[in-house]
Parts: sequence; structure tokens; C-alpha cells
Amino acid sequence: MAIVIEEEKSRTNIIGVAGWLIFLVIIAAAIYYIFFAQAESVIVVPPASLASITPISQITLNPQAVTSNKLFQSLQQYASSSATQGPAAVGRANPLIPPM
Repeated sequence: MAIVIEEEKSRTNIIGVAGWLIFLVIIAAAIYYIFFAQAESVIVVPPASLASITPISQITLNPQAVTSNKLFQSLQQYASSSATQGPAAVGRANPLIPPM
């Protein structure tokens, strides 16, 4: 009885190669459209009520008129003064030392 030793033939699966080729084309197209393609400009027309900001730019603020207003003076402060000191007023001076 003779022993036949054959070299294994390398068969390339055409469907597998085509699948990888399609996958690489999709990845290349995605990279192109994400990083290199010019973005299309979107033209947004503002409403007519917002089209002109000239009246807003011509407003002058007078701080004296605000502070002398009776409505402004009737406002009350409900927060304590320690709350307005910022985060430094909250907590211990050194948070790494153990509590006593």
C-alpha cells in the first residue's frame, strides 16, 4: 500500500474575499465622508421678528434708574451671606485629615 502525501491546496474563498473587499470600501468611504468631504452649508432664514437686531443694539442701560426703582428696592435676599462666599466656605480646611 502506497502512502500518498499531497500538499494542501490553498483555496481562496471568492465570497470571503469579496466580503472583505466590500467591508474595506465601506470603511474607506466612511473615512472620506467624515474627515475629507466638504460639509454642505445649510441656509437658515431667521424669522422676521428676529431679522433686525438694530433696536436691541441701541438700548442704553442706566444703573441709577435700576437702583432707584421701587420694585428693585422691594426685592429681598433669601440666601444667607455664607452661601455667597463660594466653595471655600464649605467643608473642612484639610479634607485629608481624619475626623476627630
